[in-house]
Amino acid sequence: MPVSMPKYVTVKAPGTERQLLCFKFGGDEFFKKRGFSEFDYIAGIVLGPNSALLVDRVGGYAWYAVEKAGYYNEGDLACAWQWILRHFDTLPEKAVVVLESDRESEFRFKVKEVKEV
Repeated sequence: MPVSMPKYVTVKAPGTERQLLCFKFGGDEFFKKRGFSEFDYIAGIVLGPNSALLVDRVGGYAWYAVEKAGYYNEGDLACAWQWILRHFDTLPEKAVVVLESDRESEFRFKVKEVKEV
């Protein structure tokens, strides 16, 4: 049952800061028998008072997972989650994802930098 080592990610946006514990799983018989397709998935546990579980396939669409977890109009979280879904394999074990406002973006934010902690 392949599950990656967890990665601790801090997302910093203007006015907010969130912590996520992310890991990759899937792609074998154990998960197929439980209703998951053959894709690899990324899961992110949003830590804190309004904790939730984000799950989507690698390369998935962030807004769907963020809204299914109960976060609505949370462009900062959706932007960071989209970046994590696309770049999980290159993400350091402990990272800070810094966002900045971007009126042109679908999320209203864009990734400014990613730092290893």
